Amino acid sequence: MLLRRFILSLGLALLAGGAAMAHSYKLGLIEIGHPWMTPVADGTGIVNMALANNGPEPDYLIGAATPIGTAAIQDAQNRPVDEIALPPAKPVALRDGAFHIGISRISTPLQAGASVPLTLHFAKAGDVAVTVTVEKSPSE
Repeated sequence: MLLRRFILSLGLALLAGGAAMAHSYKLGLIEIGHPWMTPVADGTGIVNMALANNGPEPDYLIGAATPIGTAAIQDAQNRPVDEIALPPAKPVALRDGAFHIGISRISTPLQAGASVPLTLHFAKAGDVAVTVTVEKSPSE
């Protein structure tokens, strides 16, 4: 229930900022809310999303992969990290300035309206394919 309210709030905030409609995914007890990134001109981008673990035990985001470049889990200073902890019942927001997924070596510019395939790897839940939408930042 907490995640649904979080995703609804996130979606409404993004819609108010002119972003596209929110989309979500589920892998077992892990919920992934609205994966998105801003347009990319310089070959690097940051994937934003909400993650929630509805299970009784912690899980961990341990990796990501995309055919458009090199994906890595990063901290707020864009340094690689091995994992992002997903404690039970505590949503985690991946975003610029916090833990996020960075994509480098993107060979083609990405404009608003494009979509990017991304596979997320979780330690316990396994792998899930999601679609990352390319959107203007809500502040633009």
